[in-house]
Amino acid sequence: MRRNKFNKEIKSKKNQKPDVAAAAPQTPASSSPYIRASVRKPGTAMLGLASVMLATNAMAQEALPTIDVQENAGNGAGGYQATAPQVSRVPTPLLNTPQTVNVVTQQVLQEQRLTSMEDALRTVPGITFAAGEGGNQGDTPIIRGFAARGDIFRDGIRDPGWYTRDLFNVDRVEVYKGPSAFAFGRGSTGGAINLVTKLPTGIPYIEGFVTGTTAGGYRTELDASGKKDNVSGRIAAMYQDMPTPGRDNVGVKRWGVAPSIKIDLNPETRAIISYIYQGEESVPDYGVPYLPAPVRSPMTGALTNQGYYGNGQATTPIPVPRSNWYGVKNGPLADVVRTDTHIGTVKFERDLAPDLKISNATRYVSNNRFAINTAPRSLLQADNVTAVTPGYPVDQMTIGRQHFQIETNNTLLTNQTDIGGKFYTGSLLHTFSAGLEATRETRYQQRARGVVPSGSASNLCDPAQCRTSAYYPVDTSFGGFFGGWNTSLSTEATTVAAYAFDQIKINEYFEVLGSIRHDHYKAEFGDPGNATAANRNLGRTDDMTSWRVGGVFHPTKNSSIYAAYGTSFNPSAELGVLSSAPGNTASALLDPEKNTTIEVGAKADFLNNKLSVTGAIFRIEKTNLRIPQNPDPNVTPVLVLDGLARVDGIELGIAGALTDKWQIFAGYSYLQSEIVKTSNRAELGRALPSTPHNNFNLWTSYAITPDFTIGGGVQYQDDAFANTTNTTYVPSFWKFDAMAAYKVTRNSTLQLNVYNIGDAMYYAQYYSGHAVPASGRYASLTYRIRFEPEPAVVPAKYVK
Repeated sequence: MRRNKFNKEIKSKKNQKPDVAAAAPQTPASSSPYIRASVRKPGTAMLGLASVMLATNAMAQEALPTIDVQENAGNGAGGYQATAPQVSRVPTPLLNTPQTVNVVTQQVLQEQRLTSMEDALRTVPGITFAAGEGGNQGDTPIIRGFAARGDIFRDGIRDPGWYTRDLFNVDRVEVYKGPSAFAFGRGSTGGAINLVTKLPTGIPYIEGFVTGTTAGGYRTELDASGKKDNVSGRIAAMYQDMPTPGRDNVGVKRWGVAPSIKIDLNPETRAIISYIYQGEESVPDYGVPYLPAPVRSPMTGALTNQGYYGNGQATTPIPVPRSNWYGVKNGPLADVVRTDTHIGTVKFERDLAPDLKISNATRYVSNNRFAINTAPRSLLQADNVTAVTPGYPVDQMTIGRQHFQIETNNTLLTNQTDIGGKFYTGSLLHTFSAGLEATRETRYQQRARGVVPSGSASNLCDPAQCRTSAYYPVDTSFGGFFGGWNTSLSTEATTVAAYAFDQIKINEYFEVLGSIRHDHYKAEFGDPGNATAANRNLGRTDDMTSWRVGGVFHPTKNSSIYAAYGTSFNPSAELGVLSSAPGNTASALLDPEKNTTIEVGAKADFLNNKLSVTGAIFRIEKTNLRIPQNPDPNVTPVLVLDGLARVDGIELGIAGALTDKWQIFAGYSYLQSEIVKTSNRAELGRALPSTPHNNFNLWTSYAITPDFTIGGGVQYQDDAFANTTNTTYVPSFWKFDAMAAYKVTRNSTLQLNVYNIGDAMYYAQYYSGHAVPASGRYASLTYRIRFEPEPAVVPAKYVK
């Protein structure tokens, strides 16, 4: 009987005339200049997107058109609060989702003028960033202490490639922390990141941004949308040329275009076709090295070298001016990164019933990357021969330039089918999703050879010729010698996966859930230049079943208490390479690492559901960490799966409107990490790298008048170790930002942002070899203009 009642309710709602109060878009809580929602006139025409016109006949309408709240958020409205995830594999509202999900909304992005994924993720607690090494650069986030470079998704589909993701075509950035492998597959140890693409909404407008900075850079953006008959279109475009404030010779040139169309084939079926192109030509930044660190014996854990301070104290990056850059400025081997990324997607959606939808998406990604970069290495005394002794003056040190040239081509072809909806079994309401995924990924990579006898096979620079002062570096056009390319390395990886998720509402107080996913992951690696014939072609196949179970309790309608437990895996070929060396973490001999996560938390909405507050405690364990079988440095290293790494943590968050004029977006995380079990006593009991104890982020704005808004933010990060022996670290920092926005006309806004007001010296990225200084103090001025149809006058017959 319950099922029949549910079906009757659905039919009744389907035949019911829309209520105008519900149909009209709701004005967001804030009166910020960024927010202006209005009812559109049916049949209103506007210039833009090839003079796209609204073709709705007003006389034929029984009710005013609706504007989806989430779609409207993509145009700069929606506030700081998000209520639902945008990944179909997580089909429940955030209040009912038993994990921490951080959402950086469009308004947060606009108010802070965040233009890259890395910028956006800096507003989220518990995330740090690794510095480029070994030719790897692009986005390298670390979530709750675990690398997430391979856990980046776009609209729920994996987004590979070593490039920096710009946000010109992104509506919001989502971070799914905790047990997420059931939805995203391999990896997802600390969590996964999802970029939500700007797609057609049918709302007609043209919007443009022009930004200039005190560092001399500029950026322009365009976002235009429209509709004709059953076809909606949208296009986003961007160009920027931005030097990095406070860093000599470093800067980013980036450009992109992203057209998309949505075709309503019939009332139940839609086709969405989108394409994204992003190009970049930048000067890479590998920062500065650390002062000579103390050394511990892997056999005993005892100090064998007291380090720069002479007492075993961990060392920081060398204290030199923020502007110091050690790359090659000019010449044929000047430092440069060039990337070209193409992403094409065709997606079909069909509503099988009012609460049942199926979709199929096919995507092709191509990412080509060419890089010449310089890593600062080998600190010596002024004679360029003697190792730095304790207390030796920094302004007399010299530094070597490790110069590499590398080319990487990455492709991904994937087809993903998802079905989801709601149904009853007796009195139990099921919210479910299930799907299939088939993926083929390729990677081709080659490194240049050095020709100087004292150089390595891939280092183009002779250390004696490429040295400079660490404190007073000299710009150079000499980058060594290009000796041709080494033989290329190739990887082909295929994934076939299936998943199912079900969250069952028992009554108004209790929900339980279960999910499972199986991945069949096969990787084949070619290394034709390997000296050992047997190692020229390697392969590995892994079958991985991950799952999650949990429960949700609702003390009130607008609150929840939850607990969830899940698993995930990290295969050796997770990042697209395999190695024949048994001591390499990508060894073809190693099974996947296994991870378990338990999270308990609470969520609640306050102030008429305009403010969301969250809190969670969690434990992540890598239960078979790769460790050396024998820690003796004189023995050929062999890795085995017999270690244990653990992160315990707390995370708090708040997002939304405190009043109609005051909004807040803030988060705090506390992480306690430890390498609990390992044969390497230099690492035993140490903290994981890039896992600071305390991390705090706050952004808030206040609308003084409907036309004038001010805002400000603060970020704090504790000291964080940069290596597994905890002998190098980056210091803690506070960073303060501010914003003021004034609506010049009804359609335009002028915005001033000031970043790093206190000119704090801190490090934006770091790993064991070097740390990259962040920008110094600077300001940007943005002019935003938007053209759209005039608000409609609501006929009296629709007003209740």
